Amino acid sequence: MTTRPMILALACALSASPLAAQAGINVRLAQGQPPKYVAALCPIKAGNSKVEKAISALRKAYDAKTPADKAATLTEARQGLMTAITAEAQANNAAAWYYLARVALLRGDAVEADSAFTKAEELVPSCEIDITQYRQNSWANLANAGIEFQKKGDTDSALALFRDASVMFRGLPHVYSNMGVVFANLNKDDSAAAYFQKALVISERDTSLTEDRNSSALNLAIMYSRQGKHPDAIVMLRKYLAWRPDDTDARRVLASAFRAAGMPDSADALETAMVEAFSKTNLDSLDTQDLMAVGVSAFNAKRYPEAETAFAKAVQRNPWSRDALYNLANTYFAMKNHEKLVEYSARLLEMEPMNEDALRLLAQGQRGLNREDEVIKTATRLVVMPFTIDITGFQTGPAKAILTGDAIGRAPEDAAGKPIKPVPMTLVVEFIDIKGSVIDTEEITVPALKKGDKHPIKLEGTGAAITGWRYKTK
Repeated sequence: MTTRPMILALACALSASPLAAQAGINVRLAQGQPPKYVAALCPIKAGNSKVEKAISALRKAYDAKTPADKAATLTEARQGLMTAITAEAQANNAAAWYYLARVALLRGDAVEADSAFTKAEELVPSCEIDITQYRQNSWANLANAGIEFQKKGDTDSALALFRDASVMFRGLPHVYSNMGVVFANLNKDDSAAAYFQKALVISERDTSLTEDRNSSALNLAIMYSRQGKHPDAIVMLRKYLAWRPDDTDARRVLASAFRAAGMPDSADALETAMVEAFSKTNLDSLDTQDLMAVGVSAFNAKRYPEAETAFAKAVQRNPWSRDALYNLANTYFAMKNHEKLVEYSARLLEMEPMNEDALRLLAQGQRGLNREDEVIKTATRLVVMPFTIDITGFQTGPAKAILTGDAIGRAPEDAAGKPIKPVPMTLVVEFIDIKGSVIDTEEITVPALKKGDKHPIKLEGTGAAITGWRYKTK
């Protein structure tokens, strides 16, 4: 997911240990409880002998010598409290419910702890602070343990812990956000959207959670886009941009959502406004994508000196950016700067010697400089070329890069105008770093092509720091 993953380092991290196998019981929840018994910090009284005995058993459980003794005393405490509630008219006894929740925490039963705490708080609202403390501490312990599993890629264990955490406490967005990230990375967009929505609702209530609110809204918008719910994505992105109007990436996502929703005019207007804003800033502060957008906008408006500045900066950043070189060469063609046109079209041809557009640009520059002998050589080179290569995509990642395009057949002729029969030709493609050093090399054989026929090209280069490519004939 190009979502923005939000992995929060919550307090009270737990060391790794196996999850409980018993259904409904979470070992980590039990492990995260205070080591010593503490009486309720709110005005509740037992008021019943079975409740009194259960509280005593709970106290003993904290001091049990063995896990078996602890389990036995907790079972005794739970049975006593359940009997008091169901058979001795203690259903409205807040202490019975409160201590039932405390027993459930030590047993690792999140669902029972939640329901019992909820009932106790309904009966004695002044217990809210005490109960919330238990809820939040349990939530933090489970969430932090879940994050450790999430970092390791163990999503099943992470989700199990996150689910119990969200049962214990629902007042903060972080667990819901992390669940959204997990599901988004699993391409379960419906579930991811549901959890990002929960996180957004919570974070919108608290002005101290603006960063959580913003990331939840943006992630939710991205999920809507993935689901094809483009109108919903537009609504959410507009909401987000009201909070973060300077987020260029979000504005791009909004422009894409406009196009996908059949609103090209809105997309064009937004993109134009973005580029105009970029052009008024220090170009050195822009990333290369925005810098290229400024150059294209200036070129289309025939503001060629501005386009030259933008494209030249892009080339300076990456001398092996084919698009930047091509756009800069075309800008020099429009400016009738023939010296520069020859220089940059020649650099293009160093990268892609089988591209007819680059050859034509070179010939135009040579003609403008009255270098007729060079024009003839370039024209001859173009005429005999059996195919042209159109590179349509270049994607880079931390460990690999992918180059895609098409070889398109031409009708080659010799100097006398006689047709040349096409033959297969092998290309050696080099994947290079910013300095032009070769990181990886791949080969592809282009078969004999008739005029107009296409042969797809897709090559993958392996290695870090790949920023460009070039090829040559073998």
